[in-house]
Amino acid sequence: MSYIYQGEGLKMKEIVTRWRWDDLSAIALVAISYCGLGLLGLHLATLPGEVTPIWVPAGIGLAAVLLGGVKIWPAITLGSFGISVLFNPTPMSLAIGAVTSIGNTLTPLCGAALIYRFTGTRYPFQKASEVFKFALLGAVFSQGISATIGVSALCLGGWVPWSLFPALWMTWWISNVTGVLIITPLILTWATPGGKKNPHPLLLRLRRLLPELCGWLFLFSSVVVLAFWRAYPVEYLMIPLTVWAAFRFPKRITTMAIALATAMAITGTLLEKSSFLRPNLTESLLLLESFISVISVTTLVLMAVIEERRYAILALQQANEHLESRVLERTRALSQANEELQRKELHLQEKAHSLTVTLQELRQTQAQLIQNEKMTSLGHLVAGIAHEINNPISFIYSNLTPATEYATDLLDLLALYETIVVEPSPEIEELVEEMDLEFIKEDFFKLLDSMKSGADRIHQIVLSLRNFSRLDEADMKSVNIHHGIESTLLILQHRLAGFYSDELERNFPPIQIIKNYSDLPEIECLAGEINQVFMTLLMNAIDAIQELEDQAEGIIEITTSLLEDDRLEISISDNGLGMSREVQRKMFDPFFTTKPVGQSVGLGLYMSYETIVHKHNGQLICCSEQGVGTTFKVILPLRQN
Repeated sequence: MSYIYQGEGLKMKEIVTRWRWDDLSAIALVAISYCGLGLLGLHLATLPGEVTPIWVPAGIGLAAVLLGGVKIWPAITLGSFGISVLFNPTPMSLAIGAVTSIGNTLTPLCGAALIYRFTGTRYPFQKASEVFKFALLGAVFSQGISATIGVSALCLGGWVPWSLFPALWMTWWISNVTGVLIITPLILTWATPGGKKNPHPLLLRLRRLLPELCGWLFLFSSVVVLAFWRAYPVEYLMIPLTVWAAFRFPKRITTMAIALATAMAITGTLLEKSSFLRPNLTESLLLLESFISVISVTTLVLMAVIEERRYAILALQQANEHLESRVLERTRALSQANEELQRKELHLQEKAHSLTVTLQELRQTQAQLIQNEKMTSLGHLVAGIAHEINNPISFIYSNLTPATEYATDLLDLLALYETIVVEPSPEIEELVEEMDLEFIKEDFFKLLDSMKSGADRIHQIVLSLRNFSRLDEADMKSVNIHHGIESTLLILQHRLAGFYSDELERNFPPIQIIKNYSDLPEIECLAGEINQVFMTLLMNAIDAIQELEDQAEGIIEITTSLLEDDRLEISISDNGLGMSREVQRKMFDPFFTTKPVGQSVGLGLYMSYETIVHKHNGQLICCSEQGVGTTFKVILPLRQN
């Protein structure tokens, strides 16, 4: 048949040949089935014109057209005409049979066309709306064509009077409708799954439902026997049984059960044992067929509703699976995107950290360069000043001894002259009296001693300047830490004395220095840089004291002590203004300063921290309280590893 073979991979000649043989086989099978069941139905005819209340071929014809298409029409025509040939081969019977065969052929063609036109399918049992359209178009409406043509042919041929037309038409029509409603669903459900695969194979479903099916068959057989073989009025029990079958069993089993019940009911009615038994056999069969038709339509609608529900659940499950798949895919994509963003964020954080470190290093390098340049310039300046001062002072200091000797010789000469010359000239006496010679004799040597003391003082200052600059000691060397402190104090002597020079010269109260020195061994360090640390801490202490509103006596206490683990501590405390917590958190940051612009660049404490902590592996600790004072503790190891 044309709907079975697709022709994939076959040559055109093979396709045409196969199609022809399939069509011929289908036509022969439909024609024989149609003719045989039609003859069986005619044997049950009790009305004039051999109009039978049972006509199974109507369902076979519609099912054949729905399955095989329009090409199957010759099978219906041959089957219908063959009934006349085999049942009553008279000329009039053959003529009426020819007309009737035309009506029997047009009816399934029209019914199938209407069903396909309004449902779009050749298996109209998947939706409840399709079942109703099948019953109305394929059974109720189209079967009127066959009844009208057939009964009209009988009346025109003179076989029956026109007065019997309504009764004969009704019998013909009801028998055809019943045949369509019972036989067509049976054939279609067994011939095709209706275009959608059953979610479970039939045998597997039957095996799973076997206990329930056995119970249902027992009850079904009991109702059939009681209603159609024992004449008990319990035929209504067929309704819950068919509903049960529609809900629980495959379509093929349900349609077969309806057909089987119909056959047994008809048999019981013919044997006059059915609850539908009436005085007239035709009336009994028509009532029975009406009942069976209603049950068939109801069952088909329930089957379609259940099928819709099943496919809706499957579609919902598929949609849910698809949605879950998409959600998983989207989640996976989002997860990948999130991971990519995290990687990018981590990369950016690493870059930001790297840039921060680089910036910090650049700032440290800049600060170090500035401080190195500052220290180098300061060292050269101090060394140059010390050198320039040392030369003339050395010249003066070296000439003081000859000057003293010369003065002594001259005074001795003058004393000898006075001894020899008793009476000098008036001019000499006047000059001696004018210049106060006696005072010169007494004060001249005091003047030379004062010059020598000043030269010694200048020489000590020069030594302190050279000791502070330490240009000749750039590497780690062992030094006495007290010498560096003393040199720094000597350089800051003018500030400690209360003199401070800016745009306007100001004087402050002197600052008292309290020294608590312990007996310390020499320490290995960069002496010049350590001296710069002392300079920074002492200058900050002086500034903090001089910033006090009440010009009280300032005190700076310097304490040195030897700690455990071969470390020493230098503590510099003042009773100055003190620092807030905010300032203490930032005081070691480069370029941070609380002083006005132009007085400081904010590198002193930063470079002190770098020198003590990073270069000498020590500690620089600050303890400060506003209004009380500040203490800086410098902790250094005696030896550098």
